[in-house]
Amino acid sequence: MSSILKVTGLTQVFGGLVALSDINMTVEQGEILGVIGPNGAGKTTFFNALTGIIPPTRGKIELMGEDITGIKPHIISSKGFARTFQNIRLFKKMTVLDNVMVGLHNKTHASLLASLLKTRSVRKEEAESEKKALEILQLLDLDDFRYELAGSLPYGLQRRLEIARALATDPLILLLDEPAAGMNEQETEDLLGIIQKLKELGYTIIIIEHDMKFIMNICERLYVFNHGAKIAEGTPEEIKKNAAVIEAYLGKES
Repeated sequence: MSSILKVTGLTQVFGGLVALSDINMTVEQGEILGVIGPNGAGKTTFFNALTGIIPPTRGKIELMGEDITGIKPHIISSKGFARTFQNIRLFKKMTVLDNVMVGLHNKTHASLLASLLKTRSVRKEEAESEKKALEILQLLDLDDFRYELAGSLPYGLQRRLEIARALATDPLILLLDEPAAGMNEQETEDLLGIIQKLKELGYTIIIIEHDMKFIMNICERLYVFNHGAKIAEGTPEEIKKNAAVIEAYLGKES
């Protein structure tokens, strides 16, 4: 495997608050990597910095060797980052299929005039987009719901649809921010199977998650944040035994 993402000295300061402090990370192509830590550890801020939602105060982010530090979110997205959020952000009054096709818009090339006139090239492009969207829905076991309104889906399927829409951008790296949050045991198990399938297809994925059983079962390596700093990294087995990690989660015995 080769490195697809390299983060060097990433620091994020809000006023007098240091939200991220000198974070270094490498992610290998085809790897599933977890980011864990207590609430307020800086995990979502880290995702926001990677995707350009907030420009880092200091540090460097390289994707496939290219410096993408601080550039606009839509440009970062076009270069290969896609993410889901803690709170579901679907177009709930659109169909499942249309939600995924929205994610494909950055792959289309038709002009506004051509789209309005529904030229032959536009119709061909729309047909290709629909075919691709259906393939993604099938991959995530959502194709039976293609014409359902997104807002009518059970919670676990809405979470899965968010991943489908992110995959529609054909990302180099998929960022999942607490994908199992709020799921019941069966939904979590189904999601685990979906992510395992994506791993087998070679996707590179970074996951933030509080469900330790979930993340320990799917990730090859873990980074642990606390108070904005990286306090540990290693395999799930190494992390389970790490004294600094145990202290961060359970507190130091008096």
